[in-house]
Amino acid sequence: MLELAASDLLVRQFPDQPDVRDYRGHEGVTQVMSAWVGTWDDWSIEILGSEEVGAHVFVAARQRGRGKSTAAPVEGDLNMVFTVRHGKIARWQMLRSEQQAREAMGMAG
Repeated sequence: MLELAASDLLVRQFPDQPDVRDYRGHEGVTQVMSAWVGTWDDWSIEILGSEEVGAHVFVAARQRGRGKSTAAPVEGDLNMVFTVRHGKIARWQMLRSEQQAREAMGMAG
């Protein structure tokens, strides 16, 4: 994944997530992925579709797993917008809805 990321990549978590913060660079990608995947057992992600709009790529996905602390199964949709600069991901934004993703790409819902 780091091969696809610009060295100054900005990772922006869900805006409504508790203790939300931004992560930067390759170290930030490693931190956000470790924190997220580390909370799950048997975590997987399925890409449902994607759309390129200018320098942005919208990705709709579904993630599944079991919480490590509760063992409860969890399944939910995930929307992401990747902004590409010089062939590398310069920004990765996680959003709750397709409409939020389209707004982040400057498109009307």
